[in-house]
Amino acid sequence: MLGAMAIFSLIQSVKKRTMDVFAYVARSLFRKMLLALFAIITVTVSTLGLYSYSHTSSDIKQREIQNMEMFSSQSASNLETQMANIKSTAWNYFSDPRFQSFVQTLGSDPVAYGEFSGNFSQFVTDHSAVEFIVVTQLEGNRLIKGNLNNTDVPDFEALKKVAIANDGKGVWVPSIAFDRRTGQEASTLTFVQAVKKISALSKFPIIGVLMVQLSYEHLSQWLAGLGETEGVDFLLADSNTETVRIADDLSLLGKPLERHGDAKVLYVSQPLANTSWVLIGIVDVRTLLKKVNGLARDTIFIGMACLMGAMLIASVLSSRILTPLKELKKGILAVEKGDYDITLPIRSKDETGYIIHRFNHMAEEIKSLILKVYEADLVRKEAEIKSLQSQINPHFLYNTLGIIDSLATLHEDDRISLISRSLAKMFRYNIGTDRMSTMQLELRQIELYLYIQQQRYGSRFKYAIEVEEALYGIAIPKLLIQPVVENCFVHVFDKVSAQSELRIRGWSRTDQEIYLSVWNNGPPIATARLDELNMLLSQDFQQRRDSNPPSSIGLMNVQHRIKLLYGSAYGLTISSEQEQGTLVVITLRKLGEEERTDEGAPY
Repeated sequence: MLGAMAIFSLIQSVKKRTMDVFAYVARSLFRKMLLALFAIITVTVSTLGLYSYSHTSSDIKQREIQNMEMFSSQSASNLETQMANIKSTAWNYFSDPRFQSFVQTLGSDPVAYGEFSGNFSQFVTDHSAVEFIVVTQLEGNRLIKGNLNNTDVPDFEALKKVAIANDGKGVWVPSIAFDRRTGQEASTLTFVQAVKKISALSKFPIIGVLMVQLSYEHLSQWLAGLGETEGVDFLLADSNTETVRIADDLSLLGKPLERHGDAKVLYVSQPLANTSWVLIGIVDVRTLLKKVNGLARDTIFIGMACLMGAMLIASVLSSRILTPLKELKKGILAVEKGDYDITLPIRSKDETGYIIHRFNHMAEEIKSLILKVYEADLVRKEAEIKSLQSQINPHFLYNTLGIIDSLATLHEDDRISLISRSLAKMFRYNIGTDRMSTMQLELRQIELYLYIQQQRYGSRFKYAIEVEEALYGIAIPKLLIQPVVENCFVHVFDKVSAQSELRIRGWSRTDQEIYLSVWNNGPPIATARLDELNMLLSQDFQQRRDSNPPSSIGLMNVQHRIKLLYGSAYGLTISSEQEQGTLVVITLRKLGEEERTDEGAPY
């Protein structure tokens, strides 16, 4: 109980001291700068060190694995070459009729016995990797040459059975040998092949067995030579039993491979051809990473030196930074309270002085934006947009009333009723509060307008409207097309007596862009006037307001409304040529749901 209370008291004490330290640091910008620099440099150096260490060690491991794989492959290839020579010699004996006869009558022909005995002795002498070579009858005599006695082959019968089972095919099989240093049994590889009597008069019966065993001492010395590099060891293991067969460390013999798994050790393996054995290389990672660990220590020392230098520099510079920053803090508090007239003194020309200067400029800009942009600009823009639809050219209204008056006086005609109804529908459409309409409703308004004009001009005027049905539901601003159509009458048809023709087309080229065209067959617009109109269409609203004549108000209003709603890339274009008439093309795009809502705001 007393121990638990003591631990609790210690924890509370540590917690209180930690909070006191944080409070002490928080009360001073100087101490916070030192702590920040300490943390930044520590984290930076640690990150760079860990990154460098990780990548360098990874690269070293990868290169060592590649080198080990290459070295293992070359070493295994050397051993395989010796084994291939042994197999080739055995095959030569297998196919030699004299050897077949010798085996069949082993011991009964002294001359042949002496010849092959000498050949075997020379073979063992020439091949240092060979422990012994044996040829034996199935049941009877045998000839042995090498470093063993007749009783030194404990698994002789098992090897003979393997040879007979393979029916003349030579194979390498694991076998038992003796370690002369310890006198204990060891493992090696033995090549076995059944000897057959090849004759046209028989079915190639097996008459004996030929065995060639690799020297355990030779394999051990070979492995020791491969592992002369510091921290590198090699061993031979059986992949079938997954056990170690030959190793410089005798304690590993016969043990399973998985018992040697260690994160501090790298393994590479290379199988020996035509055997179940595998050459395995083992590398001590600690030996590989000696240089990397030294580099990591150097990095830590350099980081500590940088940290101390940074602390010293920070203590010198902090006094020049703190005073302007305190004044900047006061200025920020004043701006937060709405005092934009504040101006802070600039005490230096360095970065701190630049920050103070930009703060003063920012306060002035905020004040200017609030007083001149957000209030004045919003009011001006609202009044500007509202004025667009209020600028109605009375020309059409006057002509329409004149038509009604003339028809009423001279004729009793139903056209008066139709014209009056058409005019009423137009007025109802125009005075509606909605700012947006659809292509279908806008075209209906144009048809009413053209019907009234048809009554005025009679047979000398004809028109056509061709708009893709897919565009009927597209949302567009109200009264967008009528000012363009009205211009054709005001500036063209009212001034000529020839046959007049008007065509309205609507089409789309992509899923977004929409095109409307209004064409008339009147005389072309003068080049100077056409250039002037195109120049006015390219100007902003204020420039057009100051320069455009009354005759172009309708077109300019349409152009400004389009650009306000759709963007500067959309609007009107005018072309006019001799005998080609005048064409006005309106380029629009499909509006998103939010844009349609925005158009609903007051002009």
